[in-house]
Amino acid sequence: MAPRQTIAAHCLPVLFWLGLPALFWLATLSASPLEAQDNQGSAGLNGRLSETRYEALEGQPFGVLSVDIPLPEELTEQLLGAADPVAELRVLVRDRQNRVCFPVVRVLTATLAESENERPLLGRRGRLGGRILNRLREVLDDGKDQKSIPVGLHVAALFRGTGPMTLELAGDLQQEILVSPAASDQRQFNISLRSWWEHYTQHARETIEENDFPKLVHKYLVAMLANRLGLPDVDLDGDSRAKGGELEQPLKTLSLLAGIEPLREQILEDLLRENPERSTAELPPPESPQWTPTNLPEDVGAVEIESIASRVPPECFYLRFSSFSNFVWMQDIAERYGGDFAQAVVLRGYTYDASSRMERMLAAKMTQLAKMFGDNLIEDMALVGSDLYMTEGPSLGVIFHAKNASLLATAIRADRQAIARQNPDASVGELEIEGKTVLRLSTPDNRIRSFFATDGDYVMVTTSQRLVERFLQVGNGGPSLAETDHFRWTRSWMPLANQYNIFMYFSPEFFQQLVSPQYQIELQRRLEAIAHLEIAELASELARSEGIDGNQISELKASGLLPSWFDERADGAQTLRSGDRWIDSLRGARGSFLPIADVDLVSVTQREYDEYSRLAKYYQQQWRQMDPMVIGIRRFQSDLGADAEKVAFEAYIAPFEAKKYGWVGRQLGSATPTAIQLPEDDLASLQVRMRGNSLLAPDSEDYHLFAGVKDMAPPNLEESKGLLQTLQALKTIPAYIGAWPKPGLVELLPILGKNLAIADANGYSRIIGGLWRWQDSAFSLLSFDRSILENAIAQLAILETEDLAQARLKISNLDQSQMSDWVNQQWYQRGWKSSHANALLLDTVNQQLKVPSADCLQTAERLLDVKLQCPIGGEYQLAQVSSQNSQPIGWWISSAWESANANPESLQPLPPADYTAPWIEWFRGGKMHLTQGTQSLSLVGELSLEMQAPSIDPSDSSGSVLPQMNFDIFSLPSKIFGSSKNNDAPKRRQF
Repeated sequence: MAPRQTIAAHCLPVLFWLGLPALFWLATLSASPLEAQDNQGSAGLNGRLSETRYEALEGQPFGVLSVDIPLPEELTEQLLGAADPVAELRVLVRDRQNRVCFPVVRVLTATLAESENERPLLGRRGRLGGRILNRLREVLDDGKDQKSIPVGLHVAALFRGTGPMTLELAGDLQQEILVSPAASDQRQFNISLRSWWEHYTQHARETIEENDFPKLVHKYLVAMLANRLGLPDVDLDGDSRAKGGELEQPLKTLSLLAGIEPLREQILEDLLRENPERSTAELPPPESPQWTPTNLPEDVGAVEIESIASRVPPECFYLRFSSFSNFVWMQDIAERYGGDFAQAVVLRGYTYDASSRMERMLAAKMTQLAKMFGDNLIEDMALVGSDLYMTEGPSLGVIFHAKNASLLATAIRADRQAIARQNPDASVGELEIEGKTVLRLSTPDNRIRSFFATDGDYVMVTTSQRLVERFLQVGNGGPSLAETDHFRWTRSWMPLANQYNIFMYFSPEFFQQLVSPQYQIELQRRLEAIAHLEIAELASELARSEGIDGNQISELKASGLLPSWFDERADGAQTLRSGDRWIDSLRGARGSFLPIADVDLVSVTQREYDEYSRLAKYYQQQWRQMDPMVIGIRRFQSDLGADAEKVAFEAYIAPFEAKKYGWVGRQLGSATPTAIQLPEDDLASLQVRMRGNSLLAPDSEDYHLFAGVKDMAPPNLEESKGLLQTLQALKTIPAYIGAWPKPGLVELLPILGKNLAIADANGYSRIIGGLWRWQDSAFSLLSFDRSILENAIAQLAILETEDLAQARLKISNLDQSQMSDWVNQQWYQRGWKSSHANALLLDTVNQQLKVPSADCLQTAERLLDVKLQCPIGGEYQLAQVSSQNSQPIGWWISSAWESANANPESLQPLPPADYTAPWIEWFRGGKMHLTQGTQSLSLVGELSLEMQAPSIDPSDSSGSVLPQMNFDIFSLPSKIFGSSKNNDAPKRRQF
């Protein structure tokens, strides 16, 4: 075949692979170059709406209104300069009489496709093959080479009362429309109501699918309106809801432990949509799983244990900083990103600010202690706790080993007294626990809940009365973490001599407690309590706009703003009004719930008993024992500059049983010292030892799958329009993927298999879409760029290393690289979208809840219990968009929007010249290795960081000079757990 093969020649094997019936179906379809794109119907560019038309039907409790409004031609032309004209169009709806409610605005569009001259035909004109190829291109394009042009608006809404009203549109389209409602028969009214409901729910679904913000407001409104008006229930998540599988129960348990959003949303929906069968809690709590003891070495000999561990209860997690300056280092990093470490990498439009919540509940500002005393006063410190429910009130405490306990206690008491004076509803009291006087500072809603105790040289501040009781019991001779076999065993191979700056240990007892009846059942009840408070807050806000008493649950139920089964709970808790918000009668306010450790589980319902019994049976049969998890972090000098440092981390699960962790763990082959030498100029590379005879490679031996990315600016596939443009963009991806030894995954891909193309004498062949493949007796590589393959081939080699691993990841310094511009653009566009999503959320609060524009930001943060933030560094500001009457209309924008530019070709936003993705600011490269042994799982690595010095410096600067790193961290798993599958037991060594 000639060198310039036709696309048809490349595509035909794929077409036959898809099946002949589909091909004939595709060939028979036709599409015009100009199509209407709205369910309500839309006008073409040459057939735009000539005038505004409406239908308004009276009804009870609401009438139904729909209006079709043409867009002025100048506005349409203006929108053509936007990347997404439909999304760019922003319009607010209200009426002067304040009768319109629950509006939804749908954009009427015409679809303008490229002309036939601009889109070259594939194959011969008029032939069946050509029609198939061109239709296939249209299907694969999925509208990418078409542009939706706004030509009108369809506004649908409900309204109250009778008589004329003046509808007002504000924003990008400003217009007033006089509407005179009319009576109608029930059939006509029902049709109009269903039409509004379809538009309303479809808009809600699209909004939460395309934007990153809490879904609470939209889910409440849809469920409430369906129940209130007798409309069909709608699942806004649709197919995106996670499906069950082998990992379902472990993931569900972890969801309960961390309180992550998907489970919270599921419980919220269950409360909104289901009328649960509530039974009385009359049964005693079920039994916990019967855990199988773990086989550990009988005698680990003399092990040096830090003294502070002797004051920690075994069932607590243990996060030791060894010095106050280490705590300040971690705290400072967290505060730079709003108290959320994830914000350092992932740009979200909101944060729970967990650090500030903890300091508020504990009534202790740790940074103030640092300024006053630092390491001069504190010998050692650790965070301890019995759960990780950080955003809603955890069972958490801080233990200090003081150099001068009396001085430290005096400083903490003074701080607590100042906080008590600042909070008039705060009460101060004393408790007698284990023969010690414990000071308590608290408020009725638990936003402050702090227990303070001293015991010799040790001081504890905690949110939990149970934790302070356990702390004192351990001090009186009770079992401690330091005495447990698992901890002593772990410290034998992660010794104190390693001088970890941060040492985290999660004991088997900690995990066992988390799946105990008290924790699992109370966690479920806790999330139900959160859902009740969230729904009550929204119902009260909506009631205000409708003139209903929003402070009474009975009134909210009677008006349909709350479901009839609301607040019927097994534990007897009630949703009560406290000041300007709702609280849970047993747990307090959102963000500061009573710690789970302080909740007594006295009785359960039959449903709770049965559900937990199934959970206990699962763990008893499938897991048998809980595995401890340990993480160590050490800081070292870096040669990158004064503000740079190298952070080495180790994470282990040992003992470890892979089959408990499901499908993912079984895909890895055995740990091996063999590694692939990949090109030095790879900006990032990954190699994984895959298991043969697995799902990914059903008929092969274990093999290495590897890939690398070069320092070139990759294409933006989202900006590629159409099949041809997408193929051209793919060809510029600066990457390769390979396998060794053959056959591997590359050989088994159904459309890239070894029989599709025959290699030349040098091992090269050209596959579908211009993809290059090179192979020899051992390697098989793929890339769209032959020069990348040629570069890689010259450097590929098999290495025998000193460490065992299944996965090896390496990422170079992206700062000042060609790739960094692309990364900055991707992160900026993500942040741009999140920033605009917050603005849309505030529009929803204004339009659906009728909150005045100026109050929307504060109200949204109160309703969602989060802080909305602009991920691209701006501040949200109120901008006036209409002043046609005495009540101006405004909407929220970010101050960062005006500094963005638009890509002249794609029209996508471009970051300002000084913008840098958050993690590129501090990340200077890193490596990590994953090693799965027969009894252990290890993840070790090193990261190079460059950050400014902490904004809070401990007064004692001793030890501020970081040591040199004088060991190979990647050899640790082999040295600790052995170098063969038959010798996978920890060795007592210092590294």
